[in-house]
Amino acid sequence: MLAQSVKPAPVDDLRAEQNAYVKQIGIAYWMKLVREGVPKSDARTIAAAIAKYDVAKRPPSSEQKALIVHYSPLICRAQLWRTSLLLD
Repeated sequence: MLAQSVKPAPVDDLRAEQNAYVKQIGIAYWMKLVREGVPKSDARTIAAAIAKYDVAKRPPSSEQKALIVHYSPLICRAQLWRTSLLLD
């Protein structure tokens, strides 16, 4: 008997597509932050937070907020500042 192929639900497809996009722009954001002088590990955390905020409107964690506040001048120079990022 042939196994039936199970198609992923459209919601799963959308989520996978969204995750791929977050990863793609997160890498671009990370490069901008590192170029402006943010240490690589902190840049990764900040880039992920901003990318998730841009794509899914997910607010940053308290750890991410603290890094964003700390590096706010460099984030602005990288043109990644979002006015409402810290309001949630």
